Amino acid sequence: MTEATLPFADLERVYERLAETLDALPEERERAFLAPLALALAHRIPDLERVMAAIEEARSAVVEDGRSPPDESPP
Repeated sequence: MTEATLPFADLERVYERLAETLDALPEERERAFLAPLALALAHRIPDLERVMAAIEEARSAVVEDGRSPPDESPP
């Protein structure tokens, strides 16, 4: 069974909206926005393993980008 995903054009619209929203927020409020957003989106996915995999995918992207995850100190 193939997992449903957003078409690429819709994913681009989501990215743009997210970028615009984050740009409009003071930097110190970004976490306050992202945490409830992540929980709201996770609430709509009735599969814990998919949610946990998405969290790991995002964490890995941040680590690979050279930034430390929030729970680690920079080297």
